[in-house]
Formats: sequence, structure tokens, C-alpha cells
Amino acid sequence: MNLRLQRSPHKTRVRKRLGGFTLLEVLLALSVFSIAALALVGTLSQIARVSSDSQRLLEIEQSLESFIDEYGKMPQIRELEEQIKPGADGVAYRVLIQQVKDLQNQEGRFLQNTFRIQVTARWDDGDGVTELNAETYRYAGAFLPLN
Repeated sequence: MNLRLQRSPHKTRVRKRLGGFTLLEVLLALSVFSIAALALVGTLSQIARVSSDSQRLLEIEQSLESFIDEYGKMPQIRELEEQIKPGADGVAYRVLIQQVKDLQNQEGRFLQNTFRIQVTARWDDGDGVTELNAETYRYAGAFLPLN
């Protein structure tokens, strides 16, 4: 008995077609993955930019608080206006101390010797000039030395 195995020509054509579909599926999967990866890179870039901007804003807010503390604790507070030139961070500051004459308490009495301390930070963030303000009030005799 002699057995011979013969392949049908129909099956080989099906395999060649399947091979072509596999290549097309791989190319399609790669293109979908590439689009998703590109979107992810764009999102990560935006997250990094927002994080950097938030960090810079936090540093400027801390500087404003420091200036408020520094000028608010002067032993002899008086009216003044001072410009602080931009440093390495590119932020310029303006300190304005004004005496407040029309401030009243809950009982309607005017508060004497009260000063308003306002600090303004100004910088260019690439989209234009940005300003951030902080202010507080202080009684002139609050930090007088005790004898």
C-alpha cells in the first residue's frame, strides 16, 4: 500500500490571503497605537507645563507673603512706595504702604493709625504681563518696642 499526501491548491491560496490580512492587521494596530502614543505625549507635555506654571505661581505667592511680613513688621511704619527690580526669576515687585483714614470698626468708630500694605508682583509669562496682588492692614503701634 502506497499513501501519498497531496495538498489542495485551494488551501494554499487561503493561507496566502491570511498572511496578507495579518500584515494589514499589524499595520493597522501599529497606526492606532502610534496615534494613542502621540496623544499621550501631548497630554504629558501639557501636564508638565501646567505643573511648572503652578510651581512658579506658588513661589511668587510665597514671595508676596514674605514682603507683606517684612514691611508689615517694620517698627516705625510710614507711607511709602518702593519698586523692587526683577531678579533672576524675572518678577518685579511694588510695595505700597498707605495710611487708611476712613476705616471703621463695628461700632462705627474710625480706626486711627491704620496702614494698608499692598504688594504687587509683575512678570511676563509668555502670554503677556501678569500681575498678582496681596494686601493686609496693620495698626501703626503693633510692633513698637517695649521699654
